[in-house]
Amino acid sequence: MSAVMKTLVIVVTSLVALSAAGSISRAEVNPVDVVFQLFTRANPSRAQLLYLNDDAVLGQSYYNHSMPTKLIAHGHYGSPTLAYSMRDAYLEKEDCNVISVDWSVLAAGEYVMVAQNGVPTAGLTTGEFVNYLIRKGTPLNAFHLIGFDMGAHVVGDAGAALTSGKVPRITGLDPIEAYFSLEYVDERLDTTDALFVDIIHTQVTYSIPIGHVDFYPNAGLVQPGCPDPDTTCCSHCRVIDLFAESIRNPTAFDSLRCSTWENYINGSCASNNHAFMGENVNVNARGSFYLITNGQSPYSLA
Repeated sequence: MSAVMKTLVIVVTSLVALSAAGSISRAEVNPVDVVFQLFTRANPSRAQLLYLNDDAVLGQSYYNHSMPTKLIAHGHYGSPTLAYSMRDAYLEKEDCNVISVDWSVLAAGEYVMVAQNGVPTAGLTTGEFVNYLIRKGTPLNAFHLIGFDMGAHVVGDAGAALTSGKVPRITGLDPIEAYFSLEYVDERLDTTDALFVDIIHTQVTYSIPIGHVDFYPNAGLVQPGCPDPDTTCCSHCRVIDLFAESIRNPTAFDSLRCSTWENYINGSCASNNHAFMGENVNVNARGSFYLITNGQSPYSLA
């Protein structure tokens, strides 16, 4: 074999191995470009910035190790402000820590580069931050990770990076599919990342469910009042409004387990199991659930 061919074989073999290893294994912790905004009832609208392994800043903050911790990640070209409606709802509901993951520096840029580099880096850094909080005294069962769009895969990677076990719950809000395909489970949110993974689809729908339970409001494609085709993030971003409403209303978004939207619409699933979509989901629910919502707030029919 010629020297050129040997070199080519080595390069190709390395690329295959690199792909098989998964993006999270190639990522590096980046405490500069991933910052954590803390909100509590003591500072409901003015963020305190937390940093990985910064004991002084953590100790001077309002962070409380004994309270539930909701950690929320935005999506591609997003910013932490996208999560503020959920932040407000959580702080109205209970005394808790709400941490908005600011990975906007890594989230800005060409789609494929963000998917392949930004997401795993943000995910690993977020996972290490959760590991840090656990080392400082927060129990593992205090965490609920929530991610929108690419942020769903960020929190999935974070869950996979934990060293002390699995968080109780990860919620994926309309997880993006492109460059996070079904076969590469190590590079996307999946059921191994937490004890319970619930997914809400409002525009971007995988060909099969990817959580322990998947919800499809209005078939999970086009939301009422939104244009089709949608270039304004109406259907895609509706999931944030739905989830925020579910925090405030514990009986919102009753849904039925069903195999397809068509069967749901024609009444074939009327006697099937019910589940509430959103914050108050039954963690024992399994399968695909469908429901109809309004086109404006309040979105729940109940």
